Amino acid sequence: MTAGDYLPDDVTALLKKWVTREREAAKETGDRPVYWSGLSDRKRAALYAEGHHFFRLASGIMLEQCVPPRPTADNIAAIRDHITQCCEHLREAAAARGDLLPEGLWDQLGTAEQRIAMALDIVENAPAEWSREADAAWAELARWARNLEPNRASRHRDPWGPEGWTTYING
Repeated sequence: MTAGDYLPDDVTALLKKWVTREREAAKETGDRPVYWSGLSDRKRAALYAEGHHFFRLASGIMLEQCVPPRPTADNIAAIRDHITQCCEHLREAAAARGDLLPEGLWDQLGTAEQRIAMALDIVENAPAEWSREADAAWAELARWARNLEPNRASRHRDPWGPEGWTTYING
């Protein structure tokens, strides 16, 4: 089952099966049988909430909302290009200022480029089973890409963002 296959009618059908099973169990034990039509609104609402919860899990909706989507090769190439351009721009702008720069700028830029290179290596060489290490490396790359961008406030969508990213973020 996928998120696209999940319909409210499926939930209702499942709930009716649950009620049927409860009714049969009640008959076997001699208790008063439960019928779908006789359920109170409160009981029905609780069953619907439980049914929707199970369907969200079964359909993968919860996974989409909790786990960041894996970037594609195109996403990785886009973030690599973006960060490379940003670093080149920073180096050129800093070189144009000569020795009138804050102390430690070159050290920090060098450290940033090393971290970016390590994160790219992890992401590009990640196995088929995307790991938490690869997730963390991708998240760090996305933060670097946003922070190194000189005009980051004007950008509405990150061009390197994987499909489904809004589902994960807005989950």
